Amino acid sequence: MQDFLHPDRIVLGVEEEETEKQLREIYRPILERRFRCPVHLGACPPAKSPDLLITTMNSAELIKHASNSFLAMKISYANMIADLCEKVGADIKEVTRAMGLDPRIGPRFLDAGLGFGGFCLPKDIQAFIRLAERCGVDFTMLKEAERLNKRRVDLLLEKIRKALWVIKGKRVGILGLAFKANTDDIRFAPSLEVIRALLAEGAQVRAYDQEAMDKTSAIFPQIHYCRDPYEAAQDVDALLILTEWEEFRRWPESP
Repeated sequence: MQDFLHPDRIVLGVEEEETEKQLREIYRPILERRFRCPVHLGACPPAKSPDLLITTMNSAELIKHASNSFLAMKISYANMIADLCEKVGADIKEVTRAMGLDPRIGPRFLDAGLGFGGFCLPKDIQAFIRLAERCGVDFTMLKEAERLNKRRVDLLLEKIRKALWVIKGKRVGILGLAFKANTDDIRFAPSLEVIRALLAEGAQVRAYDQEAMDKTSAIFPQIHYCRDPYEAAQDVDALLILTEWEEFRRWPESP
């Protein structure tokens, strides 16, 4: 709702003048910021009105795919740099913070971690690659970003094996199940692949997420779901933070 009512831009792909008029009217309250905001419980904070772009339908479709694919590549790039930082003893947070201060780059989508999940980025990348293949356009760069992203779970598991030596029979706590913070969405969530791999190697998994446990339990009813992060961390051999909930950023604090 926040994103829908407060967009940076609105892109309308139209073929007929009458359709454009109708869509302009539909979006007028958002463009002019004339609505009662359920997010801010009344008037919205002062902000620039969103830009309106009128394009062809083909351009509108490519704008969506190109935008999401670029963000996916930015995440994969940050993760690639994170791997190099580990090898040479640099701090990935310092590197990406400095990168983000460059206005040509910006700070968003530079957080290294398990990679991107959710429904939009993986789906749009695959659709964009298939479209390029049908048109005979070389999308090697985007294919490599997808490959790097899929490799993130394997790299984490390698680190777990190195730390525990043998995963079978070990107790592993997981903090965070949703594909990103502030949602209960687990579609294409990297955490699911981590859990699946841990169970396959015989680990005892216990997990906590303030929003996504009900949905995850429908897929993995055999793991233990905890009341809070402290229970998830109790008596475990390894503790994995897989979603950047603010609660976990501040953790541990006194219970």
